[in-house]
Amino acid sequence: KITGVSVASAGQIIVRGLGDRYSTTTLKGLPIASPNPDHKLIPLDLFPSSTVKNITVSKVYEANSFADYSGAHIDIGTKEQTGEDFFSLSFNTGGKFNTLGKDTYQMDRDGTLFKTPSLDNKLRDMSLVDFEEYAGKNQLFNTSFDVSRSKSLPEFGGNVGFGKNFDINGNTLSLLASMGVSNEQQTMLDASVRTLEATGTTLNDFSYDSYSSELKIAGLGSLGYSFRKQDQLNYTFFYARNAIDNYMLREGYDYEDHNLIGSNNVTHVYTLQNHQLGGKHFFGGKWSMNWSGSYSKTSSDEPDRRQIMFIREGNEINLFKLNRQETMRYFGVLDEKEWVGNLSGDYKFGNQNKLQAGFTYKDKTRDYSSTRFYYNLNKLNPVIGGEEDIYTPSGFLNQEAIESGLVSISRSQQPKDSYTAGNKIYAGYILADIYPVEALLVNVGVRYESSKQWVNYAEDGGKLQRRDLNSNDLFPAMNLRYQLDKRNSLRFSFSRTVTRPSFIEMAPFLYQESYGSAQIRGNADLKNGYNYNLDLRYEFFGENGDMFSATAYYKHLEDPIEQIQQLSGGATIHSFQNANNGMAAGLEVEFRKELIRDLRLGANASFMYTDVKLPEGGAYTNTQRALQGASPYLVNAGLFYQHDDKGISASLLYNRIGKRIESVGVPMQDQNEDIPDIYEMPRNSLDLTFSKKIGKAVEIKAGIQDMLNSKIEYKQFVKLTDQNGGKREREQLVRSYRPGVDINVGVSLKF
Repeated sequence: KITGVSVASAGQIIVRGLGDRYSTTTLKGLPIASPNPDHKLIPLDLFPSSTVKNITVSKVYEANSFADYSGAHIDIGTKEQTGEDFFSLSFNTGGKFNTLGKDTYQMDRDGTLFKTPSLDNKLRDMSLVDFEEYAGKNQLFNTSFDVSRSKSLPEFGGNVGFGKNFDINGNTLSLLASMGVSNEQQTMLDASVRTLEATGTTLNDFSYDSYSSELKIAGLGSLGYSFRKQDQLNYTFFYARNAIDNYMLREGYDYEDHNLIGSNNVTHVYTLQNHQLGGKHFFGGKWSMNWSGSYSKTSSDEPDRRQIMFIREGNEINLFKLNRQETMRYFGVLDEKEWVGNLSGDYKFGNQNKLQAGFTYKDKTRDYSSTRFYYNLNKLNPVIGGEEDIYTPSGFLNQEAIESGLVSISRSQQPKDSYTAGNKIYAGYILADIYPVEALLVNVGVRYESSKQWVNYAEDGGKLQRRDLNSNDLFPAMNLRYQLDKRNSLRFSFSRTVTRPSFIEMAPFLYQESYGSAQIRGNADLKNGYNYNLDLRYEFFGENGDMFSATAYYKHLEDPIEQIQQLSGGATIHSFQNANNGMAAGLEVEFRKELIRDLRLGANASFMYTDVKLPEGGAYTNTQRALQGASPYLVNAGLFYQHDDKGISASLLYNRIGKRIESVGVPMQDQNEDIPDIYEMPRNSLDLTFSKKIGKAVEIKAGIQDMLNSKIEYKQFVKLTDQNGGKREREQLVRSYRPGVDINVGVSLKF
């Protein structure tokens, strides 16, 4: 609910109209990667709330941070055991109204979501000839394509925390540990997705029911040692595992007018472990030194994605065998490692002035590989009676059919199905906080970054390629704050920052989750984008926590990276390209006011204008348009009640986001037609939370998310020409679903 910050699909954070790639996340000041390689920012709900001290969001750049953000720098500060010893325990339960107690479906699973299914390495390593012979005689996989039905149970979650201080010869050793486990289930019925060509003709049109289950595990440990009164040594370990299993039953028409039914299961397992070691040392009253280092290991596994396709032909349902790739399995493995080192020193002079200098090093690498197994069903012609046979294809697609020769399995493991990538950054900076007069703070600095980014990949034909993206840049930053009086102040900021393409955006690897769904392919020709940022802010702080602020900002974007969509053979392909230049400007207003004792009203609104201009000579649906992901307005409002004596707190939060581009349209290949942009339509949301403390040890919590249960819709606005040459616009719904109202209750104990 922060001013100018919104969340798009799949948890993507958008700040001031700038997407996920324009922001950065750190843990205690050091970079922390997202376990989901499709996104730059780590999901904040991975962190157990009992371990989070604060979350700081900075929308202006300072030279002591990596320069790859123009939207926001989100820093997660974890708790350290500095107070009384404690032990805490909490439980919660709940669920979504459209899911709880209803039928849910899942494809045959190898164990539970606590386990990551694996592929026997010998199936990858043996030659194709040996594989074909082995596959005809041996069972390759532990799972089938069968689907089971059950009732959705309530969601459960729990967290345990522990903190203790030890006195060692007058010095303090502090220990804090926390671990949380939770699960979620979601059913979406009668959702839809379609692909349109420029004239509004439907190419693909599918409705689907989706059933997902998710398991989250997170643990954090912190060990601190304080000595010499102020000096500190700290070690922090964070682990997260997020496993999502989704079954989808689809039916509709593809671009060749086949009436298809698809049974599809996708499992993603994201894991992250992060180690941090750091120290703070003080020398006299003027000098201090900070050092820190971190190691992160991230994995994103997609084990055993399965799909089987059927076709309705008159009154019959048959197996779909168009190109022998519709019934298949997919195994994908992605591993990422990152090392970061930081050393800085501070020198204080005068009453409040400070000079800081530092050096930072970052080394990040990624390895990705995938293997596909295709089932040739040309000799298999079973009688499929209906839904039960679709859910239990093991009646005809089984080991007996494979060994008899009715079904054969081929392996696809080509050079183009893997890539490696990396990025090394050497950085140095100098930064000063100076008070020329008591009311004026001048924060000015400059950062130098030498970045070497690369990706090794193979073209579709198998030819090995390497793309290097190297740069040496200076990033100046200036932040001024002038205190008009004790309650009123003005701030002004200027900076230059960079937007580097992510690995998945640079790697020309073709990825598709299911037959007929959108494909994703990176672009090896992407280059860095550079951003020039201006902010002017007025702040007023009154009594009882009342405040008002107004901010005007402007950002000039050189070579911004945009997601585009294309059509190829009826399939939608999402890719990425550099635009020529762009801009983002806006006004943010926020206020908090105590209405009566213990009841407070807060609201903020952002009005944004974005514009991007594409390079001359290219072919585009719109040569000038809003930035992808940017909405013209964003409104948050909330009522907050807190009565400390009674131990009661409650909040009612409202949010609305304006229409924004989800995918950018481009002309169709070999046609004089344009594919319209896809827009995510405005949606209202309303959340309610309540908590009550009972004594000193017990707290009861309850919440309802998305009380309005508004449908999420994506539309294209097709430009049509009538018989008289007149122009008109027709809106077409291309995707829609309803997430569902979520209710949650819990209790926590602290001793």
